[in-house]
Amino acid sequence: MNLKTPDFNDPITLQVMWDRLVFIADQADSALGRTAFSPIVRENHDYVTVVLDAKGRALSQCTWSIPVFITSLPMAAQNHFLPAFPPETLQPGDVLATNDPVIGTGHLPDMVMLTPIFRGGRIVAYAGSIAHLPDIGGRPQSPDSTDMFEEGIRIPMLKLYKAGQPNTDVFAVIEASVRLPAEVRGDIQSMVAANEVMSRELTRFMDEYGLDDVEGLAAAIHGRSEVHMRQAIAAWPPGSYKAEVTIDGFETDVKLCVDVQVRSDSIHVDYTGTSPEVARGINVVPHYRVAHTVYALKCLLDPDTPNNEGCMLPITDSAPLGSILNPHPHAAGAARNLVGHVIPSLIFRALQGVVPDRVMGDSGGAPIWGINCQGHTADGRAYGSAQNFHGGQGGRSTMDGLDTLSFPSNCKVTPIEMFELAVPVLTECKELIPDSGGAGQYRGGLGQRGVLRNLSDRPMNIYLSTERVKHACFGVVGGGDGSRGAVRRNGDTVFPKGKLTLEPGDRLEIELPGGGGWGQAADRPRELVESDLREGLVSITHARAAYAWQGT
Repeated sequence: MNLKTPDFNDPITLQVMWDRLVFIADQADSALGRTAFSPIVRENHDYVTVVLDAKGRALSQCTWSIPVFITSLPMAAQNHFLPAFPPETLQPGDVLATNDPVIGTGHLPDMVMLTPIFRGGRIVAYAGSIAHLPDIGGRPQSPDSTDMFEEGIRIPMLKLYKAGQPNTDVFAVIEASVRLPAEVRGDIQSMVAANEVMSRELTRFMDEYGLDDVEGLAAAIHGRSEVHMRQAIAAWPPGSYKAEVTIDGFETDVKLCVDVQVRSDSIHVDYTGTSPEVARGINVVPHYRVAHTVYALKCLLDPDTPNNEGCMLPITDSAPLGSILNPHPHAAGAARNLVGHVIPSLIFRALQGVVPDRVMGDSGGAPIWGINCQGHTADGRAYGSAQNFHGGQGGRSTMDGLDTLSFPSNCKVTPIEMFELAVPVLTECKELIPDSGGAGQYRGGLGQRGVLRNLSDRPMNIYLSTERVKHACFGVVGGGDGSRGAVRRNGDTVFPKGKLTLEPGDRLEIELPGGGGWGQAADRPRELVESDLREGLVSITHARAAYAWQGT
């Protein structure tokens, strides 16, 4: 292999270069995570870093990625940033940014950032990142907002940095509008630094290989990924595969409908029949919907090929304007994950008859349960932090669902100690709930119980983002439903969404749903039932009722 004349048709050369691009994104990932100020970025890993080509198409992403971010970022670049900022309007050191939900990921806390990478006086690529900021002003992140304008400050697409210099007016407006200005500014600057790492390392990579641009490399990567996806689609029987699911919504239930239309080498996903948009913060903008659509099908079709633009090309989707999956502009969407996270499970349900060995049961971690704690200390200082809780993963064709797993978000959990440093709470309990996983040949993962106590001498506002309290997670291929969730204050059941006040000493108890099972419970091996009994994951009563276990 000649480094100065790389052959993109050589599979070894291409794989080495491709892996290097992933490593570049991972280097930026490390820089962002190590320098971030807020727990939600630093500990939860609620961010991504992506290398894009000169057309804004995804080339590589960090290994630990948020699925919705890695697809939303290139869509934001291609559909909005590049048309608004043509190459001739940019110079080295410029940094573009916005948190507009329609452009980005569907809610205001997520900042989308794009940095042009110059070589020989022209743009050859872009460094991109998205991170969930700890606060964005307005109503704290919660599903009880009624329009976008309640949910915080909206920053239009602009130059956050101009020729390497920060746009101080923009930073001043942001810092004046949020409760945690130091953390917010620190996280934004960490994103800038991460993009700089990608810019530096990609330039070094191009020097090593003697590349004037990455067009040829991008074409090779995208082309191979697209071929793999289309070949996988072609192996499926053409047809229309439908499903629906009912979830809690806010005041009223929400129905999601899907028609997965498999063609010769492409798939179109139609969400006609889905419930209309609502005047609450659970609406899902198109970018967020598309991202989860692509992610679900990528998992089923070609999970091993590294993700990039080529993987997205064979898949399209649509939803009626005015539906909860395609709301009108300015619709509330702060907690859009409560609906959007269900999309992969819905698609799995539709395709369980096509690829039963690849789908999994509905997951109690879809959606994430967000417990957003906000308040003030005795000296008037604002505090705030959200803790994520996850229910049980759905069962799969080869194994039980994992307990308390974030799916499809892929977020980590803030360590209890770090959360308790950020807000004045004591986590009194965090334990698995026996019998919560749906029965099946492979059962669903268990949900968890958590208890938080307000340690401060002042009231604390809790903003709840929860789901599957009314409607349980469903099983697939004959699997049973998991347990439903619950939210209580001092032992009394409360409305599970929106603002809740904890007085000093009050306790918040949450029970997260278990995942749905995979396959018939009658087919579960006896040794797995007995293993669950020994470990206390199921009770004797449940084993007898669900699995006809006859032991003592």
